[in-house]
Amino acid sequence: MNLITKILLSFLASILIEFSLSDRSFYIDYDNDTFVKDSKPFRYISGSIHPYRVPKQLWEDRLRKMWTGGLNAIQIYIFWNEHEPQPGVYDFEGQNNIFEFLELAQKIGFVVVLRPGPYVCAEHDYGGLPWWLLANGTETIVPRSSEENYMNAVRRYFGVLLPKLTPYLYKNGGPIITVQVENEYGSYYTCDKKYTGELRDLFKLYFGNDTILFTTDGSDISYLKCGYIYDVYPTVDFGPSENVNDSFNAQRSYAKNGPLVSLESV
Repeated sequence: MNLITKILLSFLASILIEFSLSDRSFYIDYDNDTFVKDSKPFRYISGSIHPYRVPKQLWEDRLRKMWTGGLNAIQIYIFWNEHEPQPGVYDFEGQNNIFEFLELAQKIGFVVVLRPGPYVCAEHDYGGLPWWLLANGTETIVPRSSEENYMNAVRRYFGVLLPKLTPYLYKNGGPIITVQVENEYGSYYTCDKKYTGELRDLFKLYFGNDTILFTTDGSDISYLKCGYIYDVYPTVDFGPSENVNDSFNAQRSYAKNGPLVSLESV
């Protein structure tokens, strides 16, 4: 194969890649109350899996079982404390290689609902926040607020994490269709709109304005009051003992149009 042929093939390959990416889109159709994936209405049925809690050797086995069970999407949390065990020291290797996990999920066919925190709950120690945030006691820091010591740590961490995740967004050829901002913040006492607003802006800075950001809160207006973030799509979570209509009515109080989403059913 001569040099000119190689150049032509390389050029054609780049055009095909660009064309395939230009056809990838995921957004909310507010007129028809639905998600739209690649120009077609889309409903995801998701299950949650925590790669940190499943031995890496079993990742594919567990994901294939979820696919066989009828799911077309997975939700994953990102545990800050796993990836920054010491201030400024990062670990994305081995069991913590979430990028390999995302690639495996996409290979199987899943789209991904990403829940990167910084606080995630997940019945995990300190909700995934690293222990060292409190190394100097609680007098000098207020987690999950706009307090400067906490936000400086968040900005540094997101400045490392989010650029690594950008190639995995759906628009960039990856599986990530939506991204959660914080987690059930309406249940937390600080109710700091400056904090959640800056988190939104950080996600937009790294992921762009066309990535769907969402919040999740308990299905009562009292939770959504502090959990709602302007320009972020609100969703709710509720269990089998709760009334479905009442729960979605709470969502509708903050999202007049758009898909009804129960992110967690517990």
